[in-house]
Amino acid sequence: MNLKQMEAFRAVMLTGSVSQAAKQLFRTQPAVSMMISSLEEQIGFQLFERHKKRLYPTPEADYLYKEIEGIFNRIQDVSQTVQDIQNKQYGFLRIGCMPGPSTFFMPELLADFLEEHPKVQASLQTRTSDMVAEWVASKQYDLGLAEITQHQSQLADENRFTLPCYIAIHADNPLAQHEVLNTALIDNEPMITLHPDHMIFHDLLKQFEASGHRMNVRLQTRFYIPAMTFVERGLGVCVLDPITINSYQGYASPGKVVFRRFDPEILLKIGIFYPDDTPRSMITNAFSDQLRSRLIEIRDNPQACLDWGR
Repeated sequence: MNLKQMEAFRAVMLTGSVSQAAKQLFRTQPAVSMMISSLEEQIGFQLFERHKKRLYPTPEADYLYKEIEGIFNRIQDVSQTVQDIQNKQYGFLRIGCMPGPSTFFMPELLADFLEEHPKVQASLQTRTSDMVAEWVASKQYDLGLAEITQHQSQLADENRFTLPCYIAIHADNPLAQHEVLNTALIDNEPMITLHPDHMIFHDLLKQFEASGHRMNVRLQTRFYIPAMTFVERGLGVCVLDPITINSYQGYASPGKVVFRRFDPEILLKIGIFYPDDTPRSMITNAFSDQLRSRLIEIRDNPQACLDWGR
């Protein structure tokens, strides 16, 4: 029994005649009759009886029809699934994300994506940058967003992003009058920083030591979002990345904090990671495109940070 024979049998059952079945299938009536006859010969029992020029299905035909109808329903389901995949409306997306962007930036981006792709399922997990890279390499994530270390030189240029950091200051701090701040201006100024194992802390310390000024660390946090509370309370200034600033501006009201350029530049280097030697799904590529576009927008639009609160 082949699919064409089943299709002909199903059409005759649905229409009640060979001629109508032939019209539905865009075939000749003799061709449909021949397929029904060959099917009966293969299965070894009669499917239809003819009385007064009408076809009547046998009980065996009714049983067979139920099975064949189930097959065609499944084929329709598969066709719909194929169409959903083509339209990037079906799949499961596993994302690993470094801590900072996983609080607001990545959830907002993923929420937008899922609203556009209602049949897509997703998993978003927060890990350190090293763990994100490691878990992506072991194929536990479809993609990851993480800081780039020196040994991760295999990333393509399109997946690398160098983001200049800015300095957050309470709006009433006299330092807010400056458009650009440096180590001399914030010499001995209370600062909120990440812990010493973070690359931004390391780069900041190096700049202070090179210029002969004192980096006065008053508070340390594991992530930048909590640091913004301390800046709002006037407890110190904080050099931080534009992704965090973008997230903060999404929920905070302007007026308490302003952002200024810092010279020399302190850079956050992040990348989009993928498993090696593994084809990417269309869903992964679609989400990656949105993530890449958003990172480029943040990188290329510094005024969104600097003009906020003016």
